[in-house]
Amino acid sequence: MAVGRLSMAWIRQVVAEVYPDGVVRRALLDHFAALLVSRKSSKGAKGRLARRLYRTLLKLQRRGLIALEEGVVRPLATAKKVREAPPELGPTLDRLLFKALLAEDGQGDGHTPAALREARWDFISRALEAGWTVPQAAATLGLQAPQAQALLDTR
Repeated sequence: MAVGRLSMAWIRQVVAEVYPDGVVRRALLDHFAALLVSRKSSKGAKGRLARRLYRTLLKLQRRGLIALEEGVVRPLATAKKVREAPPELGPTLDRLLFKALLAEDGQGDGHTPAALREARWDFISRALEAGWTVPQAAATLGLQAPQAQALLDTR
């Protein structure tokens, strides 16, 4: 695979220095893809990069180093203590989170608002089944808790 290493320090530095006012997660993915994915990269290299980027952004968010709301990544000047970190993602939740983030970024299959709502609902409902709270699941997706609850109530 012709994709370079994507560290938390590098992502944090790029967000803070290049995009101090915040950046849409899709634009951040495109920024790193331009640097790390070459023409000679195997098929799916950008998707693998997206998966790594999303996981690393989640780790940075859990540590209180970035803020992620509605797909916009903003650097935080000082690390904030995260009150209640959500439980670890299992393989199923990891896959559902990835699908929800791809749908939010307008990538993958089904670029419709209905597909986005469905992907978010799938993640939140499975997270609740796994013992998460609504605010934990909402924060992981970059939503406010009332938005997530409204999404659950619509079904």
